Amino acid sequence: MKSILTELYEGNIFPAEQYSPRSEEYRQIHQSHYKHYDNFIETLSKLEPPLDKQFIKIMDEQLDVIPYEFSEMFIDGFRLGARIMIDIFQGDLGIRENESSAK
Repeated sequence: MKSILTELYEGNIFPAEQYSPRSEEYRQIHQSHYKHYDNFIETLSKLEPPLDKQFIKIMDEQLDVIPYEFSEMFIDGFRLGARIMIDIFQGDLGIRENESSAK
């Protein structure tokens, strides 16, 4: 098995593209929202003048920012994880230093 750093370097890790929520709760909520979206599009298409195309364009514009939001969340989460690891290792060092000075 290759190390995580090798996988990252070789371009085999794409967090933004590989992430997908797996919970049943998420799947049910997503299906429900998508059904509401489809029903609303259908309602808009029946208006005079039809507004479905305009609404889809507006929604697409809103969805264009999601990759930027996910990127920032990933980076912030990674930084938090790194800070946690630093704290853990510094804590381990502090315990060892205290133990050796007590002897």
